[in-house]
Amino acid sequence: MAHFLVPLSLILLISIQYVLSAPSCQTVTSQLSPCLPYIRNDSGNKGGNSPTVPCCTGVNNIYKLQKSIGDRVVICNCLKTVLINLGNMVIPSRVSELPKKCGISYNMPPIDKNYDCNKVSMY
Repeated sequence: MAHFLVPLSLILLISIQYVLSAPSCQTVTSQLSPCLPYIRNDSGNKGGNSPTVPCCTGVNNIYKLQKSIGDRVVICNCLKTVLINLGNMVIPSRVSELPKKCGISYNMPPIDKNYDCNKVSMY
């Protein structure tokens, strides 16, 4: 019986650590909030035609939060929810362009309301 409990305990500890270490949606949205003028193409505000420095800082911070595919799935689902809530006010392709526009070498998937976040990869 003890031989069964030790592996089970390890699996539970790893699972709990994974759940606790995943970035929160609140963190993701707060980091990307400076990007709203860019992803909305709000040319009346600063950043409408290109991402601002605070936006790129947030994108870089989100990049650093991604320690596993599970983290990428959580971040993707959060972004997907935000985009759905904003509706037609955003240009979804601009979200996936953010890393490149900010000079960060990481691929963000083309997230929209139909994207399956379980398909994201680490690179």
